[in-house]
Amino acid sequence: MSRRRIAARPLLALSLVLAAAASPVLAQQSPPTQDAVLGHAPGTRITRPAEVRRYFEALRASAPDRMVMGDYGTTWEGRPLFWAAVGSPRNIARLEEIKAATRALGDPRRTSPEQARALINDTPVIVWMAYSVHGNEISPADAAMAAARRLMDAADAEAQGWMQNAVVVFVPTQNPDGRDRFIDTFEAGLGAQPNPDPLSAERSEPWPSGRYNHNLFDLNRDWFIQSQPETQGHAALIRDWRPQVLVDSHEMGTDSSFFFPPEANPLNPWIFPQILDARERFGRNNGARFDQAGLAYFTRETFDAFYPGYGDGWPAYFGAVSMTYEQGSSRGLMARRRTGEVITYADTVKGHLTASLSTIETAARDREKLLNDFYAFHRDGIAGGRGAYVISRSGAADPAAADKLAGLLVRSGIEVGRAAASFSACGQTYRAGDYVVNLSQPQRRMAEVLLAKDVPLDPKFLAEQEARRARGLGDEIYDLTGWSMPLLFNVPTQKCAGAPSVQTTAVGPELIRPVAVAGSDAAYGYAVNPGTAGMRFLTAALKENLPVRSIEEAFTLDGKAYAGGAFIVPRSGSPADLDDRVRRIAAASGAEVTALATSWVSSGPNVGSDEARTIKAPRVAMAWDDPTDAESAGSIRHILEREYGWPVTAVRTRRLGSADLSRYQVLILPSGGNYEKILGADGVASLRAWVQSGGVLIGVGSASRLLTDPDAKLLDSRRETAVAPEGDKAEGGSGATVPGVEIPSEADYLDRTNHHGSPDSVAGVLAHAVVDQEHWLGAGVARDLSVMVRGSDIYTPLTREQGTNVVRLAGPDSVLASGQLWAENRRQLAYKPVAMASELGRGQVVAFTQDVTMRAFLEGLKPLFLNAVFRGPAHTSGGNGED
Repeated sequence: MSRRRIAARPLLALSLVLAAAASPVLAQQSPPTQDAVLGHAPGTRITRPAEVRRYFEALRASAPDRMVMGDYGTTWEGRPLFWAAVGSPRNIARLEEIKAATRALGDPRRTSPEQARALINDTPVIVWMAYSVHGNEISPADAAMAAARRLMDAADAEAQGWMQNAVVVFVPTQNPDGRDRFIDTFEAGLGAQPNPDPLSAERSEPWPSGRYNHNLFDLNRDWFIQSQPETQGHAALIRDWRPQVLVDSHEMGTDSSFFFPPEANPLNPWIFPQILDARERFGRNNGARFDQAGLAYFTRETFDAFYPGYGDGWPAYFGAVSMTYEQGSSRGLMARRRTGEVITYADTVKGHLTASLSTIETAARDREKLLNDFYAFHRDGIAGGRGAYVISRSGAADPAAADKLAGLLVRSGIEVGRAAASFSACGQTYRAGDYVVNLSQPQRRMAEVLLAKDVPLDPKFLAEQEARRARGLGDEIYDLTGWSMPLLFNVPTQKCAGAPSVQTTAVGPELIRPVAVAGSDAAYGYAVNPGTAGMRFLTAALKENLPVRSIEEAFTLDGKAYAGGAFIVPRSGSPADLDDRVRRIAAASGAEVTALATSWVSSGPNVGSDEARTIKAPRVAMAWDDPTDAESAGSIRHILEREYGWPVTAVRTRRLGSADLSRYQVLILPSGGNYEKILGADGVASLRAWVQSGGVLIGVGSASRLLTDPDAKLLDSRRETAVAPEGDKAEGGSGATVPGVEIPSEADYLDRTNHHGSPDSVAGVLAHAVVDQEHWLGAGVARDLSVMVRGSDIYTPLTREQGTNVVRLAGPDSVLASGQLWAENRRQLAYKPVAMASELGRGQVVAFTQDVTMRAFLEGLKPLFLNAVFRGPAHTSGGNGED
């Protein structure tokens, strides 16, 4: 049966949607109103997540043949994450058949063009409407309820015409934890009536704001790393349904109107051209409907489509016409713009409702073309695929990172194979167990955008940015320009012109691959290789009170060579069931563990020498609240607690200056603002005294500003100002900064370290760095790393007398690994430190000049950060990490 086309017709008056139907006859046939179910009309109160779900359940109960619902996960705070699909009774009755059809169109290897035409002829378009991924972006969720009610109204001929050609899946609250947090603070500051003043308490969010989920992650940046349950579940749901249209609805600053595509430049070159064309069509229809409703909007001026980690970026590489919609926010029930205009919550709900209905209208009208383009996207993947990416597990310094990378690629819909035997590719020999991503597959564009070493920006766009910078204007890059997953994970990966001829087995979505304990004679104990899996083993072993020693230089024990940083678990001092515990921890962590018959070391430090440090369970505290950056604080806590199972005491920053920290061995300062202002001079002096007594102070990202401030007397590095143009006199800095310098060669770097206005901001690039593996902070870490560089902070290297530059950037010709780096930054960043360590009294100060925990996706840098936390106390004379 042929699907009929829907002619474009004017939308019904929005008042019919935002209020109960006026006609008594229509009211009897209409679904329940929001007022009747929740006690408030759309836009008159900010609806809580539980109420949003209750209203959708009421809609479903009113017409179960037009809506089905389900859960796709649970938040960290225990709130259910749900979806609701709306369609005609016929389409709802055959949802599994429709999903099977879209999956078939997504794999042209098993669906011929003739079969595809038959499927397209009788398959509705799937429209995915996702709302309020940021908890303080409030109007989308309320608009979702109004839109769903409109589609459920059997008496609405226009909406039911759309439903003949479309199934609409609503995800009304992507971040219910953050939404409830926002509503709590909003209602706590609310007076007798809403106050639009920007200074009013109801519109002033305290730290960390409602934007983030419970773990303080920006869920809109988590799509290909999928570290959070909200994105894990949502991504799996999208893989199952395979929608052709997807909208991610947001809010932006109060003074803005409404944004929808076409997007601003730069555009990612891996986006399918037909998707860009479709975004233009959707935008034009939105524009017409906004004109009709008297609503202002804009396109193309901001919100680019370059980074693939957004909620509208990642789905594009599944073939969906994915789009971001942004409404100027009231951040409450009303707000006053700079123009004096007052915008109400009802106004913002109306904007998103108009856009939602216009999108559904366009999708229903263009059903056949959208499905054909969806099929063409996947045919292009297969036909255009040449060669393969080979991911070398055997050549990785951290094989567990390669395993996690392979699993995450599968979670992005990419087919990954594990080689069953050794093979040759790219002129190299690879081993059994290495991974192969054949590019002749439906998800080729997803594979390319995530695995490519670099995705170039358009030269014309770059020329425009250089012109802006010459005029003193900031660049127009919205987020990162470098994100290559092999570089993030520090896993060697090659793109080969031809696909290797080796038998492979399909890889699943598992992120940890258990490795059997090697050897059978554990008369002495066990050795554990370092890396991410080794660190998981370490934290689990410490929690079970197993004795652990760390040999931080390379050694040969029991006839086997080990890299520096390996751990030894001796039988002496261990519980009687050590063997069972080790096998269990090894399986859960994925660590490579070897049984030791003897402790005889034939080269390198001996197990019983002072060079083999005892690792004891550290008590860890971290700064929490202003001035920390919420995302940095969230990433650090997530890595330690969620990924490595280690408890952290989050301490309100205003208490750190006077708190008794003597029971803690480690204190972490996340990236953030002015710590000295919060702590005060006395508080900084207290921190210094704590370090001198044997504590380990770790500064991450911009927290290094406190550590390097001369008044703090913690670390002798200084933050640099911009390098003066040739012939100009360099500015002297402000005490906390020094004039910037360029180090043109490694010889100059060595010379500087052996003897005694900020740069332009970097949007986010991956840079080459070199590790001093002889220092305890670099133990078990690969010599060469990729580091995410953002912002404008650059620091002077320490001299040998001052401490150690454990990780420093490469030279000016090789520092850039991926992304766009301005020429001046490239020169000034060369040979500058990324990680510095210095003894202070009996303690240690560690500064990471970049946020090595950012978004929890820098897998290759996690062992470096964890070394600071777990090896650091073993290198103090303050009790060797004892309580």
